[in-house]
Amino acid sequence: MLPLRRIFASQLGQNILANYLAVVWMGALSLALIPLYLKRLGAEQWGVVAICMAIQGFLSLLDAGLAQIMPRDIARVAGDRAAEARVFRVFAHAYLGLGLAGFVLGQAGVSWLVAHWFNQGQGLGHGAELALRLVLVQFLFQFANNANTGYWNGLQAQKLANFRQCAFATVKHAGALCLVYMWRADALAYLAPFALVSVLEWAINRRTVRNGLGLGKLVGGEVSVADFRALGREAGALALGVLIGMLVSQIDRIVLSRSVDIAAYGRYVVVATLGLAFMQLQYPLMRAFFPRIARADAGGDGYSMWQLGGGVFVLCVLPCALVAAVAPWLLNAWTGDSQIAAEGSLPLRLILGAVAVNAMYQLIYQRILSRGHWRLVVLINLAMLAVVTPVALVAAPTYGIAAGGMAWAAGALVQLGLGLIWWFRTPAARSNT
Repeated sequence: MLPLRRIFASQLGQNILANYLAVVWMGALSLALIPLYLKRLGAEQWGVVAICMAIQGFLSLLDAGLAQIMPRDIARVAGDRAAEARVFRVFAHAYLGLGLAGFVLGQAGVSWLVAHWFNQGQGLGHGAELALRLVLVQFLFQFANNANTGYWNGLQAQKLANFRQCAFATVKHAGALCLVYMWRADALAYLAPFALVSVLEWAINRRTVRNGLGLGKLVGGEVSVADFRALGREAGALALGVLIGMLVSQIDRIVLSRSVDIAAYGRYVVVATLGLAFMQLQYPLMRAFFPRIARADAGGDGYSMWQLGGGVFVLCVLPCALVAAVAPWLLNAWTGDSQIAAEGSLPLRLILGAVAVNAMYQLIYQRILSRGHWRLVVLINLAMLAVVTPVALVAAPTYGIAAGGMAWAAGALVQLGLGLIWWFRTPAARSNT
């Protein structure tokens, strides 16, 4: 027990615990409430909500590289308030600018998407366009809020970041439940609280960060155009690689949003939400270890790859295997919908397999990221895109929503295979571990 106590007495251990508590809370909140939303909204309106989620996921492609670079840059200047303020300001402006660009482009394209793309090109029902426009408001402020969480993660203040995230998510769902059950059973009632609370979340978190940095009183920390140019140069190759990787993660939703009817698409989103929830099990470990990996690669103390790998196996790979084994029973017990259980078991098992494989790849990816091998990230993700896209397009007409799981599985195997080739061919990659 003593080693365990020592682990959780350390900042690393406390961050890991806080990260996992947040993952459990956020996952349980979403998974527990999906059956209630399904029952109240019905297949068509839930399908509209699923479409809104797809739009948010697609626009998240704009966060290509910033989420990886910001915690690293903050960690490197931690303790120097002027330097912290400068880094924060650069990223805060970058996030807000990119979010506004996505918001404007999304609003311009909503009408065409509603009329010609979704639901096999047959259009969506009344109120869907307003719901899609509202979700773009939510996207803008959630995206801008990434600068605040990136700052806290870089300082390893992950307990604060996680508490804020869980608290605001709880308020969002509480508001959605109230409106859906007490006002009207449609996508608009579901989305309105999410958009409003996202605005409040961004404003409150930004004020907390600014007060902590003393931006109103601090001398120094100013930014210039040169800072943004430097960020663009540094993030350029990584941004391209991450952008392609994030596009790969959205291919299933993009293809299926056009290839299947809205009710089937809604069922797929339910299944994918459950499967990809297990992806969150790896991130607390990665967030906690990455600052140490970055310091090790900068010539500081090393870290234990075996410790990190053992944690990934126990906390991610093993749970994926266990849930895959009972997939049909779990889907039926969770949703109470036999059709979801029948159609969703295969894609769920494939997605869980992909999540387990991706967790193993993350052990390698953290070193690639820390060492700045952006071109390698681009090449690996291009290879994934070249495999995943045709798999989804070819499989969708025959296998329906199972094509989404096939795409995830194919991409994860390509990713891990190329990562292992780099690992064994690069002796320096295994140093300081």
